Amino acid sequence: MRNIKKVILVTGSGKRIGREIVLGLSKNSKNFQFILHYNNSYKEVLDLINKLKKNGINAKSIKFNFSKTDEIKEFVKKVEALYGKVDILINNASIFKEKKFHKISEKDFDEMIEVNLKAPFLLSQLISVGMLKRKYGKIINITDSIGVVKTWKGYSHYCVSKGGLETLTKSMSLELTPNIQVNSIAPGKILEPINKANKLYDKSYESKHGIDRILNVVSLLIQSNIISGECFKIDNGETIT
Repeated sequence: MRNIKKVILVTGSGKRIGREIVLGLSKNSKNFQFILHYNNSYKEVLDLINKLKKNGINAKSIKFNFSKTDEIKEFVKKVEALYGKVDILINNASIFKEKKFHKISEKDFDEMIEVNLKAPFLLSQLISVGMLKRKYGKIINITDSIGVVKTWKGYSHYCVSKGGLETLTKSMSLELTPNIQVNSIAPGKILEPINKANKLYDKSYESKHGIDRILNVVSLLIQSNIISGECFKIDNGETIT
């Protein structure tokens, strides 16, 4: 029997924005099935699956380290085998590390690019093949207000990776139109930082309001068949000040 429910793959879905996107979408519609990617967040993903089941939503998890980009083809095969397809890809997984410019090693730079840029590129490239055959697909890249419009001292390799993902979004939107829409969401200071970046935050972030706005945009992009190549900045106007 053909699977008529939309299958959504959310990378980095165990914590923070990825988790909130899954929870929010599951409350808005029963017509979704989720593939929850994680690397080190097994307990969090298991808890998320249980929450979804209580809401009558099917979800399956899969573990993968996106720094192993040479293994992504096998990862995609396993992903597509779970429900037979992927209709919506949300590239959310990323790493965020502080390091002064002259302290960034080649290994540091490569890791940032592998996880934040190369992995989304390869995932999109491989998964979009099936989307094109079915003449339907949505790809949403979670970028960042830093790297897209502004930059921060001490995060040049991170900014490069997110800026590259933004450029990739625009390029893919041209390549994959009209059957696949590709867009990005660039959050600002939405969630309290998990490392020393808290000194760069002015404590003005409003997690609940910011997450709600991200969910509204994700829902809009899933529903729309005409919006593509756009970057939606959810930063309370920070990047225009």
